[in-house]
Amino acid sequence: MTLLPPLLTPLLNSLERAGVGVMALFHKNGKTDKIYINDSLAHSIGFTPDEWLATPLWHSIAQKQKLAIAQIFESLFTATTPFPTPIEIMLVHKEGHEITAEITGGRVEVDGGLAFVFVARDIHLHRQTQLTLLEADRLALVGALAAGFAHETNNPLTSVLLNLRSLRKQVMSQLTDQSQAIALRCLDDITTGAERIAGNVRALQTLATRSATQQIDLASVVSSALRLAAPTLEPCANVIRQIFPVAPVAGEESRIGQAVLAMLLFSSSGFDSETAVASNRIVVCVEEREGLVVVEVSDNGRELTPEEALRAFDPFFRSSVRGAGVGVGLGVARSVATGLGGDVKLAPRDGGGAVITMRLPPAPADGPAPPVR
Repeated sequence: MTLLPPLLTPLLNSLERAGVGVMALFHKNGKTDKIYINDSLAHSIGFTPDEWLATPLWHSIAQKQKLAIAQIFESLFTATTPFPTPIEIMLVHKEGHEITAEITGGRVEVDGGLAFVFVARDIHLHRQTQLTLLEADRLALVGALAAGFAHETNNPLTSVLLNLRSLRKQVMSQLTDQSQAIALRCLDDITTGAERIAGNVRALQTLATRSATQQIDLASVVSSALRLAAPTLEPCANVIRQIFPVAPVAGEESRIGQAVLAMLLFSSSGFDSETAVASNRIVVCVEEREGLVVVEVSDNGRELTPEEALRAFDPFFRSSVRGAGVGVGLGVARSVATGLGGDVKLAPRDGGGAVITMRLPPAPADGPAPPVR
């Protein structure tokens, strides 16, 4: 621990007593070394600190994630690269079983190199008593959609009830050819309304339900997210869809859907309710660029403030403009994308507004594998 400033000792001791795992790496002249791990983290994966320090650099990372984690780490060598919000990784216990951990950290220049300090938490040990940031963000997203979803559900339900009453009246009387035509129209309306409800419910279930990593059709996920977000997006802007067939990506459909929803809601919050809707635009694009699968959401709403540009990826970010009434930033989107070997970037749009771009690597042809960026 010689490279870590002595002033960190009280903090590290406090984290140790709280059962929080801490480890540190040092990078200099193209070489990365382990320099510290506390007892809590080392013991959680079956090692003593000295044993862990003696193992190869990525020894405790699950094989399927080693390449992606190594590439994420290498991207942090550039001082301008933002540190990812907490991401979930799979650690391998000394006895061979895997442990899901949530990790975040920071970096500092030390002795002509970069010291990286990471804080880790075993999600399974805390899941019963405390929500992870990603799970809390998920609840906030679903809550933000609840009012719109209720409106979207009540409209077709009202149509169903009205048509059922009309159909009952027709059935109670002797049907003529004319009344048969009316009854059939009623049945068609009922079917359309019921299918609309079923489609919305399926989309919401997909969003809220964890699933295994699999090959995902990103165009389909974006279309489902747009359907759920429509009650929030359409009153404030015209939504322009530019969705093209793309290569599948490897991941969880629910989490990718949550990332896309976060992007859509952040974009929709950039409009002034007093501005004419006819001039407001949200453009949603899905396409392939330079070998990556890209989802881009751009709008011509308010310009980004310096604080928004700086803090929009912080968990639970709120501002008086962007994100107002939504209560979430883009941290959930970046956390999901980073865990899949991709990234999410926010930039001002020429002429006003914002552009949010998520890039993900395509899935290998033979099925899900470690993501490559």
